[in-house]
Amino acid sequence: MMIIAIDGLAVNGKTTLAKMISKKLNFKNFNTGAIYRCMALEMINKNLDINHIETVIEHLKNIDINFEGTKVILNGKDVSEEIRTEKISLCSNKWATNEQIKEIVRKKQKEFISKYDTVIEGRDIGTRIAPNADIKFYLYSDFETRVNRAWNQDRTAPIDKIRENIRKIDDVDIYGGNFIKPQNAIEIKTDDKTIEQVYDIMMDKIMSYMGSNEKE
Repeated sequence: MMIIAIDGLAVNGKTTLAKMISKKLNFKNFNTGAIYRCMALEMINKNLDINHIETVIEHLKNIDINFEGTKVILNGKDVSEEIRTEKISLCSNKWATNEQIKEIVRKKQKEFISKYDTVIEGRDIGTRIAPNADIKFYLYSDFETRVNRAWNQDRTAPIDKIRENIRKIDDVDIYGGNFIKPQNAIEIKTDDKTIEQVYDIMMDKIMSYMGSNEKE
């Protein structure tokens, strides 16, 4: 199995690029953030109290999350749009600091990459989940670049509110231990690049790796 790992903080294009690369290579795409978002949606819909963590964990162990192309399926229902709300984003990042919830997600991640050629993205993929990934990428950009990207994607909220939300997400990721920068990854600074330019750089690295392996 071939594993391509993509790490980085929020709003660095990880999800979009993972979808583009997996489609090109005909690999499976595992969206780590979507797993946490599905769990947050389930907790909200079922009125589960994070303070009663044992009950929460027992319920989350039994939910069914799948990926069908670009769709995210929770318990047989397409929730691709439902999990992209601001409320779900904030809740999923906050609850993702819980070690028991993290362990459920990590187990799902490791099971998935053991079965398929996979492009997997998240905050700790190249370190905790797939330290032996064939190729690791680390995407990064300045904070204000990420704020402007998020605002350009959805201008329904004031830019100051978006800036505050991304700062909160970063704080949870960095200080809550969700994010670990991989030390041996291909680093790509994306501030001055379009998503297509970053994709081209990544695909050049991937094809070079695949070509060199074929010769061995």
